[in-house]
This record gives sequence, C-alpha cells and structure tokens, in this order.
Amino acid sequence: MLSSAQSHDALFAFGGATFEGRGSVAGVKHGVLPVRSWARHGWPLFLIPVVFCLVLLAYGLASGPGTTTAQLAGDSAILLAALTALTTHAIAARRREDNTAGRWFIVAGLAVWSAGQTVWTINGITMDHQYPFPSLADIGFVWYALPTSIGLVLLLRGQGLRLSLRRTILDAGVVASATFFIAWSSVLGPLAGVTDQDAFAQITQMAYPIADVFMVSVIIVLTMRAARGRRLPWLSMAIGFWILAITDLTYMRFTLEGISGVTGSPLALGWVLAFLLVGLSPLLPETGSTRKDGRAYAAALELLPYLPVFSAVFFSRSRPIGQDPILLITGLVVVAFVIVRQVLIVVENVTLTRELESKVAERTAQLEGLGAIVNSSGDAIIGETTDGVITSWNPGAERIFGYPASEAIGRKGDFFVPRSLLETERLALEGTARSGDVQNYESERQRRDGATIPVSVTLSPVRGESGIRGVATISRDITERKAAESELLAAREAALEASRLKSEFLATMSHEIRTPLNAVIGLTSLMMDTPLSEGQRQYAQGVKGAGEVLLTLINDILDFSKLEAGKVDLDVNAFDPRALVEEVAGLVAETAQGKNLELISYCHPDVPERLMGDAGRIRQILLNLSSNAVKFTPAGEVEIQVSVVRKDSDDASLRFEVRDTGIGISAADHHRLFESFAQADASTTRRYGGTGLGLAISRRLTEVMGGEIGLDSQPGVGSKFWFVLDLPVGPPASDTATLPATLAGRKVLVVDDNATNRLVLESQLASWGMLPVAVANAADALDEYRAAVVEHHPYDIAVVDMCMPDTDGLELARHIKSESNGSGAPGIILLTSTMMVDKGVLAAAGIREYLTKPVRSSEFYNRLLRLMATRTSGVTSPAAHPAILAPEDPVQRIGKLLVAEDNEVNQLVARGMANRLGYDVDIVDDGAQAVAAALSGGYAAVLMDCHMPVMDGFDATRAIRARNGHGARIPIIAMTAGALNEDRERCFAAGMDDYISKPVDLATLGAVLGRWVPEQRQTPTADGSFADPAAGGVGPQVAEAPPSDAVGVGLADTDAVGSDAVGSDAVGVGLADTDAEAADASVLDSARLQILRELGPADGLGLLPEAIRAFRQEAQLALESLRTALDSGQGPALGAAGHKLAGAASNIGAVGAAALCKDLERLGGEASPGWDGLATPVLAQLQAELARVDLALERTLLGAS
Repeated sequence: MLSSAQSHDALFAFGGATFEGRGSVAGVKHGVLPVRSWARHGWPLFLIPVVFCLVLLAYGLASGPGTTTAQLAGDSAILLAALTALTTHAIAARRREDNTAGRWFIVAGLAVWSAGQTVWTINGITMDHQYPFPSLADIGFVWYALPTSIGLVLLLRGQGLRLSLRRTILDAGVVASATFFIAWSSVLGPLAGVTDQDAFAQITQMAYPIADVFMVSVIIVLTMRAARGRRLPWLSMAIGFWILAITDLTYMRFTLEGISGVTGSPLALGWVLAFLLVGLSPLLPETGSTRKDGRAYAAALELLPYLPVFSAVFFSRSRPIGQDPILLITGLVVVAFVIVRQVLIVVENVTLTRELESKVAERTAQLEGLGAIVNSSGDAIIGETTDGVITSWNPGAERIFGYPASEAIGRKGDFFVPRSLLETERLALEGTARSGDVQNYESERQRRDGATIPVSVTLSPVRGESGIRGVATISRDITERKAAESELLAAREAALEASRLKSEFLATMSHEIRTPLNAVIGLTSLMMDTPLSEGQRQYAQGVKGAGEVLLTLINDILDFSKLEAGKVDLDVNAFDPRALVEEVAGLVAETAQGKNLELISYCHPDVPERLMGDAGRIRQILLNLSSNAVKFTPAGEVEIQVSVVRKDSDDASLRFEVRDTGIGISAADHHRLFESFAQADASTTRRYGGTGLGLAISRRLTEVMGGEIGLDSQPGVGSKFWFVLDLPVGPPASDTATLPATLAGRKVLVVDDNATNRLVLESQLASWGMLPVAVANAADALDEYRAAVVEHHPYDIAVVDMCMPDTDGLELARHIKSESNGSGAPGIILLTSTMMVDKGVLAAAGIREYLTKPVRSSEFYNRLLRLMATRTSGVTSPAAHPAILAPEDPVQRIGKLLVAEDNEVNQLVARGMANRLGYDVDIVDDGAQAVAAALSGGYAAVLMDCHMPVMDGFDATRAIRARNGHGARIPIIAMTAGALNEDRERCFAAGMDDYISKPVDLATLGAVLGRWVPEQRQTPTADGSFADPAAGGVGPQVAEAPPSDAVGVGLADTDAVGSDAVGSDAVGVGLADTDAEAADASVLDSARLQILRELGPADGLGLLPEAIRAFRQEAQLALESLRTALDSGQGPALGAAGHKLAGAASNIGAVGAAALCKDLERLGGEASPGWDGLATPVLAQLQAELARVDLALERTLLGAS
C-alpha cells in the first residue's frame, strides 16, 4: 500500500512526474525533457482509461450501432474519457506546472461538461435511452465553453503569450465571422427555420453551434500565438476541443435530420478521441526551445485565420446567399475583417521594415565604432574559427607580429607560434571552442623577423545563433613588463642580500661590542666592592647601570639580527619545565624584591616532568616577558605560570603565562607591541627605556617553534602575556630516585597574606598528596592551629610567610612554639624575600627551614622531606620530583671508587659526594695513574675527568679497555664541563659507559652510580636503610646535572634549637649590607655553596673552607697559565687551562667565572684567525670576575663562621 504522500506523488507523476516548479522541468538537458521520466510515470496510468474507452466502444459497436447496448457502452466510454481529461488537468493544476488559474478554469469547464454527460448517461439508463430535450445535460454541454475558453486564454498567456490587441481582435473577427458563416449555413439556419418547437427548445438547439463556433474561434486564434517549444501540449488540447466542437455540430445536424442513438454509433469515437487528446495534453513534454520559427511555419500561422474563410467560400457555393440576409451580412463582415486585417499587416510590415532599417543603421554604426576600436587598439586582436583558421587580423597584430593581414588571414594560426608551444596552444583553442570558457595566460609568439616575444593572451568564444562559431584572441606584447619584472626580481635579490649582509655585520659588531662591554660592567662591579666615597659610588653605579642597559640593547639587537638573517637554529633536548620556570623566576627575583613585588612561579601538576624542545629559547621568551612584567609593575605581584592546554602520551600543548598588576596596556596598542622597534607609546621609551625589540624577538622565536603568542591587558589593571607551544613529551629523567620520606596524608598549615601565593602553595602541596589548609593572616593561623590540636589532629608542618601585616612570620612561629610547649610542634618553614637571615633568630623561633621567594618546587619539596625525615622514614615519594640528598653517614659502605681528576677543588667535591653516598675514594691526578690504578682492581667504578695532564681521560679509557681484555668490565663514568653532543659522543666512542656534566650534583651522581655499581641498586635513606631507585637499567645514558637549586639553603637538622647550634653571629634579618648581598648573589651560586657545606665534616662549614682554599690556589695557577698561553699564542694551551679552571669554578659556584673560562676554552680550541685578539678582553673580564669571586667567598666564610 502506498502512503498518502506516495500516492500523491504517483498522481502527480500521472501529470508528468518530472516537473519541479512553476514552468520548470527537472532533468531537462539542452531544452528537451527526458522521455523516460514522463513516459515511465504518466503514460501507464493514462493508458488504462484509454484501453477501457476503446474496449467499451468496440463492444458497443460490435453489438450493433444504435442498439441499447451500443448506446450504454458509448455513453460510458464518453463519460470515462471526459473524467480522464478532468483528472489529468486537475493534477497538473495542483502541481502548479504553469498558469494555475488557467488550468483550473479548464478543469471547471471539463467538470461542467462531465456533469452534463453524467446526467445524459443516467437518463439513458433510467429512460431506456429516451432523452428529454432540453434537459440539465444540455446546460453542461453548452456552458462548458465559457470557462474553458477563459482557461485557454489564461493558460497560453501564462506560458509566454504576447498578444497584439489589434491583431488579436482582427484575427478573432475573421475566424468567428467565417466560422459563424459555416455554422449558419449548415446548422443554425435550418434550426432557425424550425417552427414546430417551443422557443426554449429552439434556443437550446441553437446554443450548441454557437458555443462550438466560439470555441473553434478561440482555439484558432490562440494557436497562432502559442510559443515555440510549448506547442505540442497546446496542439493536443486544441485539436481535442476542435474535434469536440465538430462532433457537437455533427450531432446537431443528425438531430435535425431525425437520426437518433448517435452515442451508440461511430460518432461516439469523436467525443472519446476529443477528450483523450485533451487529457493527453498535460502529459506531453515541452521542449523549451528558443529557436525562431522558419519562414514556412510563420507563413502558415499567418494564414491560419483564413482556413475558416476558405471553408466558408466552399460552403457558399451551394447556398443562396442572396436569399438569406444573415448569410449575406455575415459574408460582408468576413470580407471586411479580411480587408482590414491585410491592410494592418501591410502597415505593420512597413513599420517593421523601417524599424529594421533603423536598427540595421544603428547596428552598422556600432560595428563601425567597434571596428575603429579594434583597428586602433595596440593589442593584437585576431579572429579564428574553431579549428584555428584566422578570419580577422587587426593593425595591432600587424605591428606586434610583423605580418600583414593579407598574409595572415586564411592561414592556420600556428605559423607565428614557437614549435615547442604548438600543442599547448592547440589545446587552449580547443578548450575555449568546446566549453566557451575565457582563458588568460602568458605565452610566446614568433615575429616575422624571427624574434620571439612574450605575450599575454586572452581567448574568448565568439557565439552565434547555432552556438560557438569562433574564437577571439587578444595578445599583448609584455616584453617591457617582463624586463621590469626581471629588474624588480634582481633588485629584490640584491635587497635581500644587502639585508643579509647587514644582519651578518650587525651580529658580528654586536658580538664585538659585547666583549668589551662585559669588561666594563665587570670592572665597574669590582670597583664598587672597593672603598669609595658616596659620589664615587653613585658614579660607579651609574656606569654599571648604563652598561647593563647597553648590554641588554646589544643582546636584543643581536638576537633580532639573527632572526632577520634566518640563522636561528633550535637546539632540541629534553628539559624540565618546572626547573626552567623556577630558573626564570630566580633571574628576576632580585629586581622584583628591590621593588617589593610579590613574585610567584608555578607549574601545574599535570605538566609533564620532561619535555623535548629548545629550553634556551623558551627561557629567553619567558625571561623577556617576566622582565617586562617586573619593569612595568610599580606595586603588587608578578606571576609566572605554566599550564596544560592539551596532553596525550606523545606530546603536550603548554601555555606559558606571565601575569602582573602593572600599568596595563590599552586595547588600541595591543597590535603594535609585537612589531619590531615598537612600544605602547613614546613615553614608555622615555620612562622605562628599551629598544622595543624584546616582544618582537619573542614573537619571532615563538613562531619559529610553531607556537603563538598574545596578551590580555587593561590599563590600570595589569597585563597577562602568554605563549602556547606544542612540545613532545620527553623521556623520564635518568636521575629519579626513590625518596626517603612520605608526604602523603600530612597536614600542612599555609599562612600567607597573598591570595595567589596561597593558591600556588596549596596546589603544590596537594599534588604531593598532602592536606593543606591556607589562611591569610597570623590570627586565623593560630585559631586553625589550636582547633587542630583540640581535635587531636595537629598539623605536621607550617609554611609561614615572613612579611605579613599586623603579625609577621617570625612572631607567628614564636606563638606556635610557645603554645606547643616545645613538644609536638610542627616543623616550620619560613618564606622570606631575602637570603640574609639571622639563623639564630630563626632557630630560636622554632623555624627549622627557610626558603627565599620565589619558591622553587624542588627546593620546597626537599625542605618538606628533611622536616619529615625526623618523624618517619622509608616510604615512597610522589611520582614526579627531583632527587634528594642522601644522609652523611650511611650505615654501610658500598665499595671503592677511583676518581681521576687533576683539579684539587673537583677532587674535594668528588670525594665528599662519594663518601656521602657510601663509597671509599682513591684519587689520582692524571690518566696514566688512572690506568695503573684501574688495572690493579678493587674499584666499583671509575669517575674519569676528560682533560688531564700526561694522559687525558679519553686515552686512559682506551688503555683500560685494551688491557682489561676479557676480564670483568669496570664502569667508567665521564666527568667534564663540556655539555655538547660532540663531547658525549666522544666519551662513548672512547669506551666510557656514562656521562655527567660539571658541576656534579649529588643526586645525579648517586643515580648514575646506581645504574652501574651492582652493590648500589639502592640509595641510602635518612635512617640508614636502602630503598629501590626509580631509575634503573644499563647502557650509555647521559645524566644532566640538574639546576643548582636542587638543594636549597637549609638549617642543620638538630634537636638543639639554640643560638649555639645555629650560629649566633650570623647577620640579622634586615641588617645585612644590601650592596654586598647583591654582589655576592650575582657572583656565587648559593645553592652550590650549601652543597659544599653539607659535604665533609658536620660542623656547619663542611668542605667549604677547604674548597675555597683549593680554588684560590687553582685560580692563581690557572691565571698564570692563561696569560702565558695568550702571550705565546698557544691556543691549545689556553683551551686546556680554561677547561681546568672552568671545572673548579663550577664546583665552587662561580658560574660567571666558569662561563668566561669556557669562552677561553672555545677560543683556544678553535684557534681561528684573530683568536688572540678575541681572548684578550675575555681574560681581562675573567680576572675581574675572579676578584669578585674571591671577595664573595671571603664574605661567605665570614658569614658562616
């Protein structure tokens, strides 16, 4: 069963199922409706009633014309045919295929006729085919003509009928008068002469032929106006109604002659055929053709009104016109209409001729104008046939190509096309001729003199009535344009080369300027450490400040010039994002503290522990943004934060943010900030200084790394600069070890008046499994502490900020200590903004550890562990955290190490760290001694310096491997200040098993030894027990030394908390000499010094005094060696001395001196032309820096003693 929608579509298909809208046809191609679409849906349904009609007629006629059966069959067949026509037109009207109103009028007319036929058929059945006259059936048979005629006019007008009113009236007059003449002669006249009928019956009889005459006249007139392409459906319908009219006239004639039972005679076929043709009309396709009618067809249409005239003349031969006044008058009217029509035709033709002549003249003038344009054009305009034969050749073509028109016209257009382009040109011509697309391209043409010229070509189709009949080619000589383009290209290349040379020169000069400028800054800093008057100190500070500003400008220019020259290469290695962020915070901490700003650094816990990328470039961007934030923030806070945008197992998208509460930036200036040499406004440069290159460099670097950078800012509120990078997740750190104490589940009280700091500390503590509670002031902290004690769930640790309103951190710590009565007090960590603290005061207040802001997560974690180590032991650590220090005195010795190192400072550090890890140590000074000692056996591993006298570490390793033969392979671990991939590869190539870069960190050393020494598969913990290390496996691995903040500045773990235990002569909080503090902090790495304090004797000084003594001696000897090598021009000797001193400086924490030593090592090793000139100022800087180091070390000894 079909659904209502499906049956509705099926009914519409009956009317030609491919119509999609008013007057449109779906599937029409080239103006022809596909036969299958309408035949498949409409014809099968239409053929059913056709077959039934024909079967009924055949059955009736077979039973004998005029019989009762024949009349019933004929009446039924006629009624079925009428209903069929009614149905098809109703469906077409509902589908809105064309003029809907006209179609519905036709439906109304057919409905009226069908109603009459229905009455007729019923009368025949009920009255034994004795039909009353007149009856209701006659109303339908006569009055159908009115709505049908209206519908025909509206339908044809809706299909594009354009009626000329005068011609229409005349044509209708000719047709109607002639048709009336015929009807009067054949039917109306005899009917009018009948005298034995009543008036109503006589009027009804005469109405039949009048209605038929009206219908025939309308059909003939409208047929003349039917639009081309729509005539097939129209003719089917027009012929059907014409047959209907003729059949009706014949029926009336038979009635006059007394013939009855005509519906049971062959005449019934006329009515059936008429309605079937009318019903077929909506099913026939419209071709949609726009072609004009041929002359013969147009002439036939013009003569169509004369067809009834000729018929009238034929009828008049047997009629006495003179005896019938109506025929006479009608004939005169016909003649009058014909004469007037012909006169009108003549007038129209004359008018049309004049209009055509005028249009021809106008068109000729237009063509002459176009011809003048074509002839005056400087371009070559050529006409060609679709197969390439030239038909026109303008003067421009003659001028450009050198061929006259007489030689070109009539030839194929390939005679002036280079042979290599013939196929291309042929395809282009065929493409335009076939598709009609306009083509624009550049090509070449060959002049008559043999020269080849570049041309710009445009191919356009030339259309005619039958389609594309040719191609127009417009060619323009572009020789001069090509020459100009070549010049522009050469100029661009020259400009790029000049820019590159400029950038190279700028980079070189920037480097040359930086070298003496570093000396200026270093010597000025050294001078400031000497006794100076107040005025002299101000002058020196001015020189140093100006030098630092100038150095910043030079660095910016150098970086920018590298970016402009395209010489920025990314050094992709594994790095720790937490250490990077904390390092940047440490670099700007001093400046932030000088402005009393709260500096916060935070890395979200879900940030991967290790990432792959250029940490140096990321640090540069972050440092630039952070420095700007500190510079433009007069008060408040600066926060450096890293969060995860997206993360999976292989890579992560990180968002680095620097937020401040500074002056802010208006939205109108946002777009300018990342442009070169741009700042928010001119006053910014005058007030704060700078080149305006920092953000431009940051943007370029971010783009080089495939990221994006932006900002959010409001004036007076602050700014948030951010950049997003997609970075691969790196391998886990090789030095991760199991930690000695648990933090999970421990209660921590956080006291800080800064909301951001509280959030950061809470997040860090929660990520380690701890239970933090944060409060904003000391009063709330005491309330919380007391409540926890009452509930018998006291806090294990308190993290207290030093600077808070009303009650500071020291006072709060004293309150907590006093309320706990010395027992059960939580371990207190103090957060302070200065490193110069009175350790006695802190210890007296019950403070066990202190941290300087910004708090580094690794340092914070170690402090927490050290506090908890005295409460519990032997539990696992959080998943992601830097390694910690082992205790000083493990309960068991693991084995013996051989340390091959010629530097006394490095020897001291190596011995102290090895002892802390549970090893005994033998030390040799050169590679030859190392070979002899290693082959004697008894060592768990060898720590081998790569650069030593007599025999270096590489040769010593080769000798050990060669002589060891098939014996047990002793692990050899390289220790060197070199950090390049080439250094690592050289170590492994020599036969070394692992690699540690200087300065060596205890945790790193422990992790590496844990991989190679079988006895140390565990790392010693605080209570002397051993826990499994997190890192395992064997094979060549590189252990990078972590940042020097891996171990922070802490107080000795002791139960005695008096001033004697900590040292009462320490400089008090807030009472230190700030100039000396700043100088020392910029020269020495305090964390490295703390490592030396914690190695060796447990007297609070450790190896520090001995290391300082050894370093001073080593530095003096190294300086003499450096001067001698430079004076004698011995580059290798200079490099060796620089390398040796770099290791010692690194171990003592003199990071600046170590960097200068590495510069000397590089210059001496390269020994490129002019190396001695470059090394001289570097050596001067090194001397100044070592003087500063010596003074800072002296102060360190005094402060620690």
